[in-house]
Amino acid sequence: MTKHAGKPPDKAGASSVEPRVEIDSEVTRNIRQHARAHSKTEVCGVLIGEFENGTIDIRASIEGVNAEQAGTHVTFTQDAWEAIYRVKDDLYPDARIVGWYHSHPGFGVFLSDHDLFIQQNFFSSPGQVAWVYDPHTDEEGCFGWVGGEIHRLAELSIMDRNGDGVEHTPKRSGAGHSSLDDDEEESVAAASSGRAAPTPAWIRWSGIFLTHVSVLLAGFAIAYFLFPRYLAMMVDPLTGEHVLCDVRSEQCMAVPDSLPGPAGPMPPPATQPSSSTPPASPSTPPPTQPQAPAQPPAPAQPSSQGSHK
Repeated sequence: MTKHAGKPPDKAGASSVEPRVEIDSEVTRNIRQHARAHSKTEVCGVLIGEFENGTIDIRASIEGVNAEQAGTHVTFTQDAWEAIYRVKDDLYPDARIVGWYHSHPGFGVFLSDHDLFIQQNFFSSPGQVAWVYDPHTDEEGCFGWVGGEIHRLAELSIMDRNGDGVEHTPKRSGAGHSSLDDDEEESVAAASSGRAAPTPAWIRWSGIFLTHVSVLLAGFAIAYFLFPRYLAMMVDPLTGEHVLCDVRSEQCMAVPDSLPGPAGPMPPPATQPSSSTPPASPSTPPPTQPQAPAQPPAPAQPSSQGSHK
């Protein structure tokens, strides 16, 4: 962006005397609020007042709510002008537009080539100025017509017409950078405009984390109470050992024989033949046992009934 003065198309009777600017403190406060609410993009609006006897008296401002905003430039669109004139006709019908304002978030107070184009084509009257404000450094300045060219004006007064002598807009410190993070900038802008301050980021992230942890704990509790573990006690038919099995995971583990099962103590496993006793050979017949001698049959007894001759 080029920092230089611009020259409008031929202007007859252009005064070489620098105009004096008087701006109401309420106007500067509104400009700062508008700029701080959009600390990453340029914003714009118009200045309302009077131009008499070489003095530009700025008494109000109107935001360019429908302007085309970007990080390094801003443009008055047709919708923005229509909205501006509606507000002006309603609130300031007897005043005139004496200039415009826009913000330079983080890159100083000057007029870029784009800004010069706007000043030369839309605010070319000697009684119209350009007010520039940097919300990151709190620097502000005013540019106007002197001898047909645009210069930064030295005759500048902020008038406290409220009578309290207090600047109500929070200030910032730092050179070229904001001393507040994005959440604090939004909080300052919201507090200045009467809106509810947004929740800080760390509170939002803490809430999300606690919500996820609560859901996980609830899931574990539901699984524990609604889906209990079923254990089964069995006996390995090969080794005779007691085995405890988890039906859900299908995993088993051996347990001591003294551990009682669901139906009481388990019987000891069948003993295996000792390895010291040699097995019987299939070819050797088993030893025969002596048998008792058979008893002779008892003699037949004569019948008590006979025939008589």
